[in-house]
Amino acid sequence: MLRQLSILTVLLLLSGCFGLGGNDNSLSPVPDPSPTTSPSVEPSSSPAPSPSAPHAATAEEAAKAIMTALQQQDLTTLTSYIHPEKGLLFSPYAHIETDIAITFHSGELPTLEDPKAYEWGSFDGSGEPISLSFSDYYKKFIYDQNFAEADAIGHNEVLGQGNTLVNIQDVFQGSTFFDYHFNGFDPEYRGMDWESLILVLEQQDGTWYISAIVHSQWTI
Repeated sequence: MLRQLSILTVLLLLSGCFGLGGNDNSLSPVPDPSPTTSPSVEPSSSPAPSPSAPHAATAEEAAKAIMTALQQQDLTTLTSYIHPEKGLLFSPYAHIETDIAITFHSGELPTLEDPKAYEWGSFDGSGEPISLSFSDYYKKFIYDQNFAEADAIGHNEVLGQGNTLVNIQDVFQGSTFFDYHFNGFDPEYRGMDWESLILVLEQQDGTWYISAIVHSQWTI
């Protein structure tokens, strides 16, 4: 009898400790914490930044900025002014030969270290092809004089007169151009050694761009 009572007492004690009666204090398994999920990062839909667009308010300001870039061999600034649709045409003489003139679009302009020879046209007089690297062409037919300090600047006026038929306004109708002109260098030539660098500008969506760089000098 005492043994039965002892067993009953033990059972009652166990029931109180572990909640075997199903009361509110019953132990329940603790759930494992849910794994932390890092928020997903959506790829940005924004396009990569494009080269800075020119901010010149007028054609005169654009021409001045471009001439400064040419003087400093700043091809980054020059590239930012290249016409977005027409590109930038180079002509060694004032009569533009549209069938052979080279045009570079933005992103295509060679560096001054590029050794590749391009066919830019034909030398006046000899008719030999002008086969030069961009650097050599730059020295001979772009900035062979300090045109930023020219004797005169003609706005929509060709200042250098020679035997060449200037066809800028025929090729780039409605454009604006600036003729950076030197009257001559050696008095013995009596002005026949004049030179010009002509910047041809066109406006698109309210912004001024350069469409052509034309070198001009006395031709045979």
